[in-house]
Amino acid sequence: MKLRFLFSAILGALVGVCVSRAADAAKDDDVYAPHTPTLIFYLTGVTGQPDADAISNSVAKLPSVRKVNVNAARGFAQVRFDSYVVSYHQVAQAIADAGKAVGKKFDPRLKIRVPEYAQAGNAAKVDVVFAGKRLNQRVTVKPVDKSQGEFLVHFLPLELDPAETGPQGFNGGHLNHPIHDAPPRGLGLTCIYAAEDH
Repeated sequence: MKLRFLFSAILGALVGVCVSRAADAAKDDDVYAPHTPTLIFYLTGVTGQPDADAISNSVAKLPSVRKVNVNAARGFAQVRFDSYVVSYHQVAQAIADAGKAVGKKFDPRLKIRVPEYAQAGNAAKVDVVFAGKRLNQRVTVKPVDKSQGEFLVHFLPLELDPAETGPQGFNGGHLNHPIHDAPPRGLGLTCIYAAEDH
């Protein structure tokens, strides 16, 4: 009898561990899902819960959005989505549209870091990427602190083509590839989009 009880207890514990590990693995798969960034969109003019609700409701309507956290007090929205389904620009436009709906301009912006920017010879090369004609039809990149390689990406208004499926406008790779990819395709430098507010 004691042996059967002991066996049942051990079996129950093992099943519990397997279920727990399976749940952890599922969480890890979600965390490491390819092309599914979590980004911080910095905002202006967000003053309270009605603004936060308007942003959350607008962004949540986009396909593939997994998380929307709006911090009205600190002026940012943290959004997780699949960038192969909707673009960074489409998320920013949903935030801007939420602002229009409540009579405000939220001006969503992303912060990027290129830590090696200030090292010899890098600034001029990165500036050429930032000044690209195609890029500047979608966004403008403004320095925050060049010594730290910090910049803000400002989105231009996005007109969606209803005949197109998939991401439209600016997407992460439009800066990441020319800056981060190994030469000759890119500059071989680090390019980081802010995922947490610091």
